[in-house]
Amino acid sequence: MQEPTAESQSLTLQMNLQPPTRASRAAALTLVALESLPCGCISGVYQANPTVVELELVEAKGPHCLYGAHRPGGVVRLGLPEDISFESTEATV
Repeated sequence: MQEPTAESQSLTLQMNLQPPTRASRAAALTLVALESLPCGCISGVYQANPTVVELELVEAKGPHCLYGAHRPGGVVRLGLPEDISFESTEATV
């Protein structure tokens, strides 16, 4: 297989890989809640389907926020929901 050159198609096209569509990414996440952070930013809490893992993303940056890591789409938190008990007999995945 030849390496892609500037004149040829990209490697993604040569391998016949389709980039993920917005709809398929959206189907993988379910919005659980919107929260206001102390700095004024708004975050969205999402559940990654089909697991119980939660992902918190910055949806909008507050006008007076000083945190450089708070930018739209930035991950604030990743992990299990706080209300899950590990003493339960139910599977968490």
